Amino acid sequence: MSSQFPAAVTLTNSRTPKMQTGSQSHQNKHQIDILCQLPLEPMEYCRRWVTHEPGRNYRKACINAIAEVTGTSPKTVKDWGTDFDRRPRYVTRILRQADLINQFKQLVVRGIVVLPPDFPQD
Repeated sequence: MSSQFPAAVTLTNSRTPKMQTGSQSHQNKHQIDILCQLPLEPMEYCRRWVTHEPGRNYRKACINAIAEVTGTSPKTVKDWGTDFDRRPRYVTRILRQADLINQFKQLVVRGIVVLPPDFPQD
């Protein structure tokens, strides 16, 4: 059975979706919009995006990765506890969004998603 999906997806900014309100908005939400609302715990983010390298302190690498994406200091992240269970609630949303961005970057690198030529490069 052949795939119905194209080999590459080209993003264009020729059409901007309009905001919807009320029940119509809920019914028409894209799966990614729904996924953005789901929390992603710090340890799960680390398992997905922080490489465990021999001779390197994995916890420190996790702390630095979480601090980078949340905009907090590594000391603050370290104070959230061994498994980051004392983290603020908003952190799980930021980590989910960072996870989605990382996945999107992988799709771009693999050539599955092609960015438009006028897409910001910075």
